[in-house]
Amino acid sequence: MRIGTRITITTITLVMFTLGLYGYLSVRARRAELAADLERQSSLVGSAVQVAIEAALQQGLFDEDAPRLLQQWQDKEPTIGLSYVDLLHSRPGHTPPAFAVVGTPAPPDGGVSDAARFVTPPPDPTRTERLTRIGIDGQAVGGHVRLNGRAVYVLTVPVRDAERRVVGAIELVRDEGDAEMALAGSVRAAVYAVGGLSVMLALFVFVSARSLLSSPLKRLVEAIDDVTQGDLGRVILRERDDEIGDLADRFNEMTGSLRDARAQILDGVDAKLALEARLRHSEKLATIGQLAAGIAHEVGTPLNVIGGRARTMEKKANDPAEVAKNAAIIATQTQRITKIIQQLLDFARRPASVRTAVDLQTVAKDCLDFLEHQLSTSRVEAKLGAFSTTGDDAPAKPIVVGDADQLQQVFLNLCLNAIQAMPDGGSLELTTRSLVRRRPGLETAAPLRFVVLDVADTGIGIPESDRDRIFEPFYSTKSPRQNGKEQGGTGLGLSVSVGIVKDHDGWIEIDSRPGGGTIFHIFLPAQDDPKP
Repeated sequence: MRIGTRITITTITLVMFTLGLYGYLSVRARRAELAADLERQSSLVGSAVQVAIEAALQQGLFDEDAPRLLQQWQDKEPTIGLSYVDLLHSRPGHTPPAFAVVGTPAPPDGGVSDAARFVTPPPDPTRTERLTRIGIDGQAVGGHVRLNGRAVYVLTVPVRDAERRVVGAIELVRDEGDAEMALAGSVRAAVYAVGGLSVMLALFVFVSARSLLSSPLKRLVEAIDDVTQGDLGRVILRERDDEIGDLADRFNEMTGSLRDARAQILDGVDAKLALEARLRHSEKLATIGQLAAGIAHEVGTPLNVIGGRARTMEKKANDPAEVAKNAAIIATQTQRITKIIQQLLDFARRPASVRTAVDLQTVAKDCLDFLEHQLSTSRVEAKLGAFSTTGDDAPAKPIVVGDADQLQQVFLNLCLNAIQAMPDGGSLELTTRSLVRRRPGLETAAPLRFVVLDVADTGIGIPESDRDRIFEPFYSTKSPRQNGKEQGGTGLGLSVSVGIVKDHDGWIEIDSRPGGGTIFHIFLPAQDDPKP
């Protein structure tokens, strides 16, 4: 269901409920108004008849004037039934009160005529209660009752004699049919009004919701679809100064943020490419071992030549021509050796480092991000643990002073070694922590504050016999081929890493991981530690 239809239905439901409640209250008020009008008219007629009857009674003309007066009032108010109730007389064998028939003349002796005056009262269960109340407090009593299936209003008015005694009562009965018809008309008018207003309001709300909500939201959905397809340049104009306009502004801000994020991602890709270039450079450094073997061969040959020519010169020292010839050969071979060494130095020389404050947690995270492809290809699950501190005096942050690129090279070398040590996949975990301890070999010195990076893998591990030589240049425990891939190393990766860590005044330790694998601990001085 669309939002415009939903809003229309909800609004109409609330409006119809409100109007229905208002109509109900209006009908109740109208009913009360009609009842009050009916009671007021009956009260006026009853008061007038009461005055006339009491005057006739006090003048001694009751028997002559009462029937005539009642008949006259009956003729003037045909909708009101009038009767007189005699509360002082009763028929023999009956209990008062007695009831008089309207218009019946009194007997000549002035007595009460049983045949004419006293009749059986109509079926009104509330009449006795009304007459009892009149006899007690002497006030008129009215009530809405049903007689013979008709709704009527009955008003009983007391009649007093000259001594102000209640000797009778006038009963007025008025049919409420006209009031019921008027009330039914009011109900029909209220229903028609509520229905008409609801229909008009439904049309108004539907059109308004469609123009104010549905159309702008439809444009917003279309813009979102365009953004989903990659069009981050889509902009929605702010047409109104309301929530829809605010939503358009937020959409434009979102697309701007997405454009910035895409630019950052592209920058990150460039950075990753640059890092891959550095990794290739690291691989070049790792080939130094193979280069060293070639250098040994290249240098060994001219050295043999130099040695042979030197011995020849020694034997033919008295022959100047032979000495000059051998000296020239020795100089040539020496230049060859010098050239080879110079090429090696140019290739292996590291640039000068730039020391700044480095967050090891961030460097470790970047390292895992850069190795995402290698980790996925090797089926290795990697995670970075949270930074922790050991001891009250331990550094609160994993900050050290050093060269971020060189430290990242150390982490990459260790992680690559760990990945290659898990040919069938496994898990790699990097954690940073801080502690206070003494340097190895300086047990009498004061403890210092260090930040430690732990690189733990579930690989094949390093045998105890190889741990003493693992950091030696050109020493490698990797087999030349593994799983059909070239895995052989030059033995320079850990040697270069140790050199970088030592340049940062730190060291590396190796432990066996419980359950199999290896843990490398890289200790680096914390930023606030004093330097000697």
